[in-house]
Amino acid sequence: MNARNRRLLRGPRSGRGVALLEVALAMVIMSMCGLGLLGAQLGLARHALASAARARAAFAADAIAEAALETGAAPRDQWKARAAVIVPEGRATVSGTAGTASFVVLTWAAFRDEAAPRALPSADGCENTQSGGAALAQGRACIALAFVQ
Repeated sequence: MNARNRRLLRGPRSGRGVALLEVALAMVIMSMCGLGLLGAQLGLARHALASAARARAAFAADAIAEAALETGAAPRDQWKARAAVIVPEGRATVSGTAGTASFVVLTWAAFRDEAAPRALPSADGCENTQSGGAALAQGRACIALAFVQ
């Protein structure tokens, strides 16, 4: 075989290595998609933790309100003490207003959430129901529940 026939059998020299570049590019794109998927899963897990804490806080606030309807302060004080265990750094207050209406305000250490803004807006008007109308502390979440005695 002469040189001309050998060159025709092998194909043009400019096409060599293209398949390897295609595979490398596909691997890079696939790894970037995998990292994006991993980030999304971690974000969902973080949001699930925050949502579970809000649900536990609502349960505790409801239990405190129901205990406040009973005679005596012992059941209410027991639930207020349990609030620190139910939610992280939980603090519960029961305040009465003019008339028969009262408020249960439960605050807890909020989970750090990358999607949320750094300065959280007021949570459900809790700063108005707290004693003295004090602003909600930075990094804390709040739930307020009104009930009639």
